[in-house]
Amino acid sequence: MYKINKHPILAVTEKERVGFSFEGKKITGEKGFTIAAALHQAGYPVHSHSIRNRNRSLECGIGKCGACEMLVDGQIRRICIATVDDIKEVREIPRDYHPGKTQYAKSSPYKVYRTEVAIIGAGPAGLAAREELNRHGVPNIVIDNNPQIGGQFLMQTHQFFFFEKEQKFGGMRGFDIANTLAGEDHGGIFLDSTVWDILEGNRLAVKNIKTNEIYYDDANHLVIATG
Repeated sequence: MYKINKHPILAVTEKERVGFSFEGKKITGEKGFTIAAALHQAGYPVHSHSIRNRNRSLECGIGKCGACEMLVDGQIRRICIATVDDIKEVREIPRDYHPGKTQYAKSSPYKVYRTEVAIIGAGPAGLAAREELNRHGVPNIVIDNNPQIGGQFLMQTHQFFFFEKEQKFGGMRGFDIANTLAGEDHGGIFLDSTVWDILEGNRLAVKNIKTNEIYYDDANHLVIATG
């Protein structure tokens, strides 16, 4: 795998290189780039092995399937979306691996957000639902496990046709459409967060996968826009 140094649409700049350990070997990668990119460029495309010991590598490449999960500083991460920033060690998940349990004190205070509509997913469908709800003044929040909004829009560098009646997005590139839908005010959008349970009383249990913070969202209605 080689880095694309010139792209007809996206700006490609040189960034500071940082190092980490992979199975005892020193690997370097550019800040902001994924662990998978650094490993592939270094000549290590195999991330795990099947039950029959067959080599496994990337599958979807967008952080959805879990085929590229590895241990990154002791935590299971999907290396096709996890970046090399501030990491120290990457290694294959052992077959006998059992993740440690995180203890949460029952008496610990927790946040509860209350809204009319909770939207799971900050991709095209989720952002469109948010825009429509905002237009009618309906309180809402959006929850997404990615570090930025856009979902599949972020993969679309081509210019869209004028396919919708309002002709609002024709000629725009996918990643620009995401920012247009979200608007300047990103209030109420919770990123790096995953919904891990739906409880009684219309309550969503949510975890910030970066900080491990647990919080809850009470909503009268739920929109699932996860693709």
